[in-house]
Amino acid sequence: MLVDKPTVMQILVAWRDNKWIVERNAVEVGAYAYRVHAIDRAKALAAEAAASGIDCYLLIRERDGAWSEHPCPRRPRRRAGD
Repeated sequence: MLVDKPTVMQILVAWRDNKWIVERNAVEVGAYAYRVHAIDRAKALAAEAAASGIDCYLLIRERDGAWSEHPCPRRPRRRAGD
């Protein structure tokens, strides 16, 4: 079920089939070889949520199958001149 104006964004970063998958509200938005790149994508999605004024949370499934929930990553700080 899709909602026209969601009030919460779920971001999932999970190790599947030899790659890191990133999903937003259960829809895959990227697949990455390295965890750091998947987390960067999660940060970009969190920034989108913040810009839209909606709450978000991050679920991570590690390579060993362990799940953890985290607050959404903060927006990357802008450097002078950006």
